[in-house]
Amino acid sequence: MVDKQGTSSHPKGGAIAAGTPRPRAAGAARPPESPGIPIARDDWLAQPFLAYARLFARYHRHEVVHLDRIGALLRAGRRVVLVGNHVLDVLDPLLFTAAMLDRYDRVPHFIGHENLIFGMPGLGQLARRYGMIPSRRMEETERALAQDGLLMLYPGSGSEAARRVYRDEPYRLSWANRFGFLRLALRHDAEVLFVAAVGIDEMYYQSSLAMPDLLLRLLGSERYAGSRMQFGLLGPHLIPGLVPLPVKITHVVSEPLDLGDRASARRSKRALQDLHARVWRTCQTLLDREVAHRRRHSDWLDRGVRGAERLLQQIGL
Repeated sequence: MVDKQGTSSHPKGGAIAAGTPRPRAAGAARPPESPGIPIARDDWLAQPFLAYARLFARYHRHEVVHLDRIGALLRAGRRVVLVGNHVLDVLDPLLFTAAMLDRYDRVPHFIGHENLIFGMPGLGQLARRYGMIPSRRMEETERALAQDGLLMLYPGSGSEAARRVYRDEPYRLSWANRFGFLRLALRHDAEVLFVAAVGIDEMYYQSSLAMPDLLLRLLGSERYAGSRMQFGLLGPHLIPGLVPLPVKITHVVSEPLDLGDRASARRSKRALQDLHARVWRTCQTLLDREVAHRRRHSDWLDRGVRGAERLLQQIGL
């Protein structure tokens, strides 16, 4: 895993300067002294987790750009909500979590799919051990942000990961009516940062074949009817994290987003809707720019895999 400082490509007016955390709002609850979940490196579960993550970090030539922006907020004791783009796999958040753990010895609470993550033997227990919260558990999510001060979630959830047709909507954020992350940030006076994940749409090849209804029922995911089969290096993508195509994965952390008049957004539904539209637009612009400039981080293997995927799409597979 590589952590780069890099140069910000965040749109003007959509962020405040990195390294200058906003003062805590008057009357806001005091945040924890050290936000996040502390994990000891010699923890018996942490060691295989880190070994697995490091193996795939090399496989994907993984790097994180501007991880220091989170560190500045952690040192300032600010509560932080991280949001990102999403696909149907655990490897993307796993790599980012491992980078956080390597750098800061802390990890954020994550929101995980209740069936795909917590319904799998072993994986659910591991997720709980590292502070992952089942989706739709708002009370647990509120408590985690209030007590530990560091949360990462994917507003697009299954709509963005499973229902989106990647070839028609590459790297599109599906955040319509997803106000929860902003309500959390406003209620707990937290900073919001966007984490752009480049390379994850191509991590598995999304085919034109529909997922069989029987398979969706077995996974408890009937609401994703019509989603498409994905394929990795070993065939159909049925088990999370096994084994993706060797694209290069890069995470780029934004500066803290400017949420404007927070008091107004807490009081007024219209102000919240306007803020949501502006944040969504800002994050999509950042993601588009990073994808457009991915050649800065790409390599010959990454370009080869993506070229092969485009060829398969052209012939209709």
